[in-house]
Amino acid sequence: MEDRALKGKIHPYSLIGALVFALFLIGAAYLVFRARGGQRAPAPTDTGYQVTLLPAPTETPTAIPTALLPTPTLQDVSILPPDVVAVGRYVKVSGTQGVGLRMRTQAGTSGDVNFIALDDEAFKIIDGPLVSDGYTWWLCEALLDKTRSGWAAENYLLVLEISTQSP
Repeated sequence: MEDRALKGKIHPYSLIGALVFALFLIGAAYLVFRARGGQRAPAPTDTGYQVTLLPAPTETPTAIPTALLPTPTLQDVSILPPDVVAVGRYVKVSGTQGVGLRMRTQAGTSGDVNFIALDDEAFKIIDGPLVSDGYTWWLCEALLDKTRSGWAAENYLLVLEISTQSP
């Protein structure tokens, strides 16, 4: 009967021994960390880095003397009929049956192809006309991406009528 009563209990000397051992560990840790805390590395006096603040870039407009400006040689598109391709007009690719229009590096069928313009893609005419290989060629520039430009045959360009609403 006595064995059953002692089976579920912890002896008081075991508790006292565990407590003394825990206090010993805490004391040792305190002494170790206290001794290391006094030996701090000296703070560096010169890091060797220098910071230079630069102002943000701003666009500075420069005036161009009017004598240096090129004389306009473009024709006034307002006097032309509305369906005539001309410099300054907006056009769209049309009539390729979904194949697309080859936009070339130079006017003529021998020019390298920059890219293929799809039907209904809009462009602004920026140069031309040049006649070569039986076609009239116009230099077209994409409306949203100025890097997409090339020479296109007039047969596949349809003038867009641009109208603005008045308030």
